[in-house]
Amino acid sequence: MDRDKENESQAPCRLLPVLIDLSEKHVCVIGDAPEAERYARLLAACTKHLSVLCEKGSEALQAMADEGRISLLKQLYSREVLYGMDVVFCVSGSEVLIRDVSAICRTMGITLYTASRPDKSDFMLDMDRFTD
Repeated sequence: MDRDKENESQAPCRLLPVLIDLSEKHVCVIGDAPEAERYARLLAACTKHLSVLCEKGSEALQAMADEGRISLLKQLYSREVLYGMDVVFCVSGSEVLIRDVSAICRTMGITLYTASRPDKSDFMLDMDRFTD
């Protein structure tokens, strides 16, 4: 086989489509409504260990918490929220928050998805495929 063809066939794939089993994972969504609601609705069907950090909350998030589908944390972001998490979905548009969450997740080995900064994410998610 020609050397160039051999190198082409062994070139690493940057992205690999995968399915993630979140059923027993501790997952956290960080962001403001309505974006946090959108992700919470999707993820609540995937895990029974879902925390949503949304400072102001919303009626929809409160209803999910009252039903026992999520743990709603109506507070300012603090790094301690990430302790014990396996996967974090940072759906905030705040660059400062994204940088801090990214740094902590990297340090703690937590898988991270950032909605507005795919370069900070460990994986990509096409949320347009998930309709309300």
